[in-house]
Amino acid sequence: MRDRALPANLCARMVTKNGIDPAKGLGWGTFLAGFVPGLLQFQLGQKAKAGLAFVSCLALFFAGWVIVGERLFYWALFAADDKGGLANGMVRFGMMTLPEMMNLPANVLGSVLAFDGTPSGLRNQRNPRDLEHIAAWLTGASGMLAAFWAAQGHWEFRVRRDQKFLADGAKPIANPALCAGLSWLVPGLGHAKAGQKDKGVLLCIAVAVVFAFGLIFSGGHAVDRAQYGVWWIGQNLFGGGSLFASLVTGPWPSSGTPIDLDLGIVLCTVAGLMNLVVMCDAYTVAERSLFPLGVQGTPAAGGATGSATESVAEDPSTGGAATGGAAGGAIGEATA
Repeated sequence: MRDRALPANLCARMVTKNGIDPAKGLGWGTFLAGFVPGLLQFQLGQKAKAGLAFVSCLALFFAGWVIVGERLFYWALFAADDKGGLANGMVRFGMMTLPEMMNLPANVLGSVLAFDGTPSGLRNQRNPRDLEHIAAWLTGASGMLAAFWAAQGHWEFRVRRDQKFLADGAKPIANPALCAGLSWLVPGLGHAKAGQKDKGVLLCIAVAVVFAFGLIFSGGHAVDRAQYGVWWIGQNLFGGGSLFASLVTGPWPSSGTPIDLDLGIVLCTVAGLMNLVVMCDAYTVAERSLFPLGVQGTPAAGGATGSATESVAEDPSTGGAATGGAAGGAIGEATA
């Protein structure tokens, strides 16, 4: 076999078929505006939708907050106390509580109303509440809902920015933010909405099975925000699973520590992280129905420039992928 250097235009970057770079962002201003539910919709001129986003996130948060109150500080990444400092200040204003932080206005307001820096107030943060499992899910769900509203706003800003590259009347097969939100509740449901039903079923089975094994190994106590708050952040990425745990298994009385509790906690967290990938993929599937990807070549060695767009097709005679143009010939010779 002779050593041959592959042409430089094989080191390609992905672009949409109409030449749009999918990695091009919308800027920090749009990103930060996403932390205020409805603000992106307001900037888009969608006042009714902006009001709905703000009110829905606010109502969902306070539906849980009226039960847990200052208990939210106990679930923060850092403990709140009566001392000063930047980190403590961020905790006191709800900046270290996930996923509620994504619903920033409601979380800041709830934190200001609930914080009590006295010794008795700090002790109350550690006192369990009745119905705190479902209340914790509600406040967390408000943060996730705010994130999906933000994703919706980002998507519409993206479509408005790149509309000149689209054909008249072009629409995605489904709303990407909606697909992501559906997948948070039920893994794979967003893929089904975007037309990939078989893939959605397989993803749902994969995530649900891992989560179910986590609950089985832990005797139903793996998903408990009061006890395992940091782990719960990952577990809550599977919204339907964490809702089931908060309603059914979380309130179960504990007669002792299950021998495989740690394994159960890890499995439920892994299931949540798996579902994060599922949500991102569901968003991308819907996104690519409007902005399909192509491959853009880079200048080849010696000054030659590769093809602007190269198609990749399956070659049935070889059982492998055959790449069009000079790049395909180079691959064939290099792998001969």
